[in-house]
Amino acid sequence: MSGQTFGRTGRERHQAERGPGPGLGGGAGRTLAELSRQAVLLLLGLLGLFPLYFTLVNSLKNPTQYAANLLNVPLELHPENFAVAWGQINGPMLHSVIITGASVILTLVLATLSAYAFALMDFPGRHVLFALIFALLLIPDFLTLIPLYLQIKALPLPSNDLDLILPTVAAGQAFCILVLRTAFEALPRDVLEAARIDGASALQTLTRIVVPMSAPVLVSVAIIRLIPVWNDYLLPSLVLDEAHRTLPVALVAFQGGGASSSAAPNYGALMASYLLSAVPLLLLFSFLMRYYIQGLSSGAVKG
Repeated sequence: MSGQTFGRTGRERHQAERGPGPGLGGGAGRTLAELSRQAVLLLLGLLGLFPLYFTLVNSLKNPTQYAANLLNVPLELHPENFAVAWGQINGPMLHSVIITGASVILTLVLATLSAYAFALMDFPGRHVLFALIFALLLIPDFLTLIPLYLQIKALPLPSNDLDLILPTVAAGQAFCILVLRTAFEALPRDVLEAARIDGASALQTLTRIVVPMSAPVLVSVAIIRLIPVWNDYLLPSLVLDEAHRTLPVALVAFQGGGASSSAAPNYGALMASYLLSAVPLLLLFSFLMRYYIQGLSSGAVKG
């Protein structure tokens, strides 16, 4: 009897030393902390979605509804704003797709060849040349804007699109070579050595082994490079004529009656043009997001 009493007393003493169990105060505290974290994340998510909500609801308003209330959902919708917006941006959007696609593809091709040479080939001056390429990242873009503009205008290029594509490809080389060289150096050397023993040439090793194994990193680099090219306004506004203008230039010019017009801007159509201009990037990200995340998590691309 005394042993049982002593055993119960020991268990009670042990429970008192441990403090409240998971179903008591400790569990309630953890639950409250978890709810607080979830509430903060929900608030941040709503704040991130607010610009999309603002653009969407105002793209369906006429000027009177827009002036009356910026935040409410209109009772009478005006989807014709999207037709007006599409008539203004369909041509510039096509040119943006062409220029951005060509620039990113050419940048990746040239950077992949260069990064392969720097990472997996041995030649005199390799480290010095790579250091010079890396130094290009330290030069601000605005310092080269005027010389670049004068050089573009002096070149007899056959197409106005090339006035923008070639400088964009050159500007993206340093960053892409740096990232891809790091990724290629991390590839298992035994696989590359086995390909060399089997008689594969350097080009075959690159196209059949290095590129497939580095596909997530290549997609990540392409997306990182694509966004600033797609959104670039300054250089396209300087070198492209009216017939070849890109989407950012068209969006800036599209202010209802136009930037040079005294008419009141049609903000509903303007908001609709913003939504339409985001569709290509949304579609691209929906297909490539898995590879983009894999490329980031591989450690080759640091945020």
